[in-house]
Amino acid sequence: MEIQGFSSAPISSYTGRVENQPQVKAQSEESAAPLAQDQVSLEGENKPAEGTVSLRLLHINDVHGAAVDEGGRGGLAKAATVIERERENAPGQVLTLNAGDLAEGSMVSYLTKGGVISEAMAQIGFDAIEPGNHDFAWGQQDLQQMLADTHAPIINASITREDGSTFGEPFMVKDVGGVKVGILGLDVENMARYVSDEKLEGLTFNSSAATLEKFLPKMKEAGADVIMVLSHIGFDEDKKIAQQFPEIDVIVGGHSHTELPEGHYEGNTLIVQAGTKGQYVGEVDLSLDLGTKKIAAADARLIPVDESVEPDPEVAAIIQASMDSVAEIGSKVMGQATEDLSFSYWEAGKVNQIHADSVLEATGADISFVSSRNPRGSIQAGEVTYEELFNAFPHTEEDVVVMKDVPGSLLIAEMETRVGDNGRGPVTPGGFSYTYDVSQPEGSRCVDIRMKDGSKMDPNGKYTVATTISMARKSAFKGLEKQTIGSSQEIFMKYFEKGGTWSDNPDNRVTKIGTQEAK
Repeated sequence: MEIQGFSSAPISSYTGRVENQPQVKAQSEESAAPLAQDQVSLEGENKPAEGTVSLRLLHINDVHGAAVDEGGRGGLAKAATVIERERENAPGQVLTLNAGDLAEGSMVSYLTKGGVISEAMAQIGFDAIEPGNHDFAWGQQDLQQMLADTHAPIINASITREDGSTFGEPFMVKDVGGVKVGILGLDVENMARYVSDEKLEGLTFNSSAATLEKFLPKMKEAGADVIMVLSHIGFDEDKKIAQQFPEIDVIVGGHSHTELPEGHYEGNTLIVQAGTKGQYVGEVDLSLDLGTKKIAAADARLIPVDESVEPDPEVAAIIQASMDSVAEIGSKVMGQATEDLSFSYWEAGKVNQIHADSVLEATGADISFVSSRNPRGSIQAGEVTYEELFNAFPHTEEDVVVMKDVPGSLLIAEMETRVGDNGRGPVTPGGFSYTYDVSQPEGSRCVDIRMKDGSKMDPNGKYTVATTISMARKSAFKGLEKQTIGSSQEIFMKYFEKGGTWSDNPDNRVTKIGTQEAK
């Protein structure tokens, strides 16, 4: 299939190169050819205003190994169809961007070490990829191979090596009909929270602010008129850097799985993000003023990747070959579900509760205390296979179960953080329950915390707590000795298989009351 878009379109480019880069394939000579004058000339209703040139951004983020759709929605095979269609309908030149977390999240992706995703992405054609935190889960060697196989420029300025070089190209500058567009990559600073130290050896994860202070002047020296950031730091952090660096025109984001149907303006900075698992393709149409060399107008939207979209045949064939190679492993029946088993980032759904209870049983701890963001999908009714369980709970060797003795005061403080205004979803408890009131001030929302015997959690007491290593890296647990038990995914699967038949009947171990006032 001939890929239309920037990977083959002759938009000239400059890349901010540094020495000792990772082994990723460079952009082709052909793609660096000068832009022909007639390539910005458009006919009909989409013809740009006189004195302007059009640029279309297509973007996805946090695919998390979703090669095929789930329940008719998302997946790379269907997203590829939307991307190709929007390229063909573009009112001008096109850049296709990926804001990270490419592969970890599905069985087929894990067993192929991301190969199914990188090969599909190579077929789609991306003009820049910013790696995410989950992309480091299988170690740097596997990551380097996966990134190389995407055949896309890797953009990152915030991760540096011991010799001072950046993990990817820090930025690139594209000449779009006479307006130079700079794109800089950022990843999370707190990578050690997500990935074990040995997989990050030799790398430093610098703050977004320090990175921008260093590289924005260099982008401008390279001639960038329009400043874009390809970010995997999350929506809240995107808003912060937009406030701190108002010269940023557009932030194409990831990490927080935020759906921004029309984008979000923070000051004059447009922030866009497209959810997760390819359930949307983000699109931004920009009108670039040839006089001021700035954005004259912007129109952002999310395009649903739903039941009405047919998979791209070439991408689907790549994915199917990988799926066939692991089918025998994935087909093992692990149990039965009488109905769809729900999960949620924002409440204790059934899958979340199975996770918490599996950790509690495997350890014999006083309580389990796990993140609502460990599960990543619902489980459909019927026979439940190994692959379906894997995809619902995809964290592998990087997220083990640990036990620690933790003061009640620290547990309460962490619970309060999770239900705060910028929290990442309430803790899912095992062996205790709690009520939180969102109408109360932050830090005072957990109004009733009860142990299994009905007694209140004692802030001055100490509890043996079973949790996952990702939660154990939180500030509440730092410095406390821990005992490692084993893989959280294996524990989850064994517990599910032992349970046999499951219904979607979550209990009320977490109760939310009150209403937040509008701010």
